[in-house]
Amino acid sequence: MPETLTPQLELLPPARRLLLLGLKQLGESDAEALSAVAYLSVPAVRAHLAGLAKLGLVTITRRPEGPGRPRNRYALTPRAESLFPQGYARIAHWLLEAAERDPAIRRPLFRALVEARLQQAAEAFDAPTPAGRVEQLARALDQLGYYPVLETVPGSKWRLTLRHCPFIELASEHPEICAIEARVLQVALPGGRVERACSRAEGAPACTYLLQSFR
Repeated sequence: MPETLTPQLELLPPARRLLLLGLKQLGESDAEALSAVAYLSVPAVRAHLAGLAKLGLVTITRRPEGPGRPRNRYALTPRAESLFPQGYARIAHWLLEAAERDPAIRRPLFRALVEARLQQAAEAFDAPTPAGRVEQLARALDQLGYYPVLETVPGSKWRLTLRHCPFIELASEHPEICAIEARVLQVALPGGRVERACSRAEGAPACTYLLQSFR
């Protein structure tokens, strides 16, 4: 059963990182070809690929190749694609730049963005307690690449520090993005309070939020 969160490519062990990069370059391949890419023995390659399969990043398919036993073939899963550079932020920037020129487009665009993000949050944060919902929030932010640090503060309070922003260039030019994310945090604490203490888009080294529950 694959783990819930997709790991970051740069945080994987070097051997597994090389194998994933090898599969990206070669496409579907076998352990022998990948051993040359990763400078590992074939048994070591198979062991690492089995681990990557458990993470949901690699598929293993047995295929006949001439006489003898079928051979395992390995390939990246769609989930593994998120480990490699994506151009979504650039495309989003282009869309927002286009919307800047026409307020009639800008207003419904941001309204749709807000509604979509809030709907996703409402479905994701379903724990029965505020503490449980805040934990779900931290896991969701980790999956999105924010590298969150969640600290408990006495009195039903939490300090949430986001060490990375996957949308920093976009947020620096379009602060509405930060406002949308702040509203998503609020969904995790209905009836509570979300206060932004500092923001990377404003020059701080990290984004920090103070969360408080009144329930």
